Amino acid sequence: MHAAQGCGVPDKDNRGSLDMRMKSSLAGYVTGELAFLGRISNRGIFGAVGIFIDERLLGIVANEVLYLHTGPVNREEYLSRGMAQFKPYPNAFDLTTDHHEVPVDVVRDPAQLKVWGERALRAAVDAARAKQLAGIERSRHAKQQAKSKKGKERAEKQRDKE
Repeated sequence: MHAAQGCGVPDKDNRGSLDMRMKSSLAGYVTGELAFLGRISNRGIFGAVGIFIDERLLGIVANEVLYLHTGPVNREEYLSRGMAQFKPYPNAFDLTTDHHEVPVDVVRDPAQLKVWGERALRAAVDAARAKQLAGIERSRHAKQQAKSKKGKERAEKQRDKE
């Protein structure tokens, strides 16, 4: 049994139409507790429920187990407690995500859950920034290569003219 499974987290019935998008009571509970982080929404992902803050994937609820985004700012908290990394397709040898299972005591404690949610959001933002910077660097490198290639082509044409 996973740490968060069967943790007895109460389902909140006062969220109106949001409940219709929920596929689990745990996803509903987490959505309610972490709504302070930003514009929160849920949608299906990997056959589970993805929890998004401002369109950024923060967490995943799969089989009533919560996984939050991890990175250098918070990964050690999960690893030191032996929390498993989310594998969207268990039979895939090396396919994992940057999400780890949240300890049951954290899920049950709204104050702790909020702190862990904030750290997960920081990890998600940092990861997005790193990916964006890597993309900018790849683009810059590609432009430099194209420029260099054009320069070489011009030089060859100039030699051919002479």
